[in-house]
Amino acid sequence: MAWIVRTVDLRAGIELCTDSPIGRVQQALAGLEPGEAVAVWVKGYADEFTVTAWAKRNGYTVLEVQREGEEARILLGVSL
Repeated sequence: MAWIVRTVDLRAGIELCTDSPIGRVQQALAGLEPGEAVAVWVKGYADEFTVTAWAKRNGYTVLEVQREGEEARILLGVSL
């Protein structure tokens, strides 16, 4: 089980964010150690797909996706 060290909440929508959503995720993942995780909250399947696809494409591990209605919590970690 990974230890959640940071949380990024993207449920408010892009228009309310000053930074790009993926940029915020990338910043939260910077310096992550094995055994640590970042929890990313998203709203809607499209955002879930975008975050998980970006993470896999950039060498991160999708540890878990937990859906709650139209929202999802994605746990991302580093590959060993």
